[in-house]
Amino acid sequence: MNKADKPQAAAHASFGKLPLQQYLTLRMSRVQAKLNAQASQLLRETVGLTLTQWRIVALIGVAGQTHLSNITKQTAMDKGLLSRNLKTLVANGLVLTQQDEADQRVQHLTLSPDGQAIFDRAVPITQRRQAWLRQDLTEEEIQTFRQVLDKLEIATEKRDFWP
Repeated sequence: MNKADKPQAAAHASFGKLPLQQYLTLRMSRVQAKLNAQASQLLRETVGLTLTQWRIVALIGVAGQTHLSNITKQTAMDKGLLSRNLKTLVANGLVLTQQDEADQRVQHLTLSPDGQAIFDRAVPITQRRQAWLRQDLTEEEIQTFRQVLDKLEIATEKRDFWP
């Protein structure tokens, strides 16, 4: 075994020291899946939207007017998934589109009166859920959690660990 092989061999030998169930990415994925399932059921039953549709409506509702590229940046979700859900929201009369005069590729998005009504009805529901999720956490824990998420998000942009 040469010097270059030793770190890799050590890594393989220590794999058992950190069970796969304790990998940050696996734990976060599990929690995210459960949170998404809970939110999806809540939104479907209370306002008749999917989670992705709600995120689009929420971001437009907060912005007043935006476009798909802004929503894609804010959510880091697949542009195709967002586009398909946006088409459904437009077809259902919840989102209005207006083509940009200077750039025909850009569509300005606003909520229709029906979309605004759903937004207004859903916000208190989602705020109650957020309060419920936070009820067993201290403000210090929430602040620490946000800091950890910020650091992990920055780490996703680095590749220093790749061979």
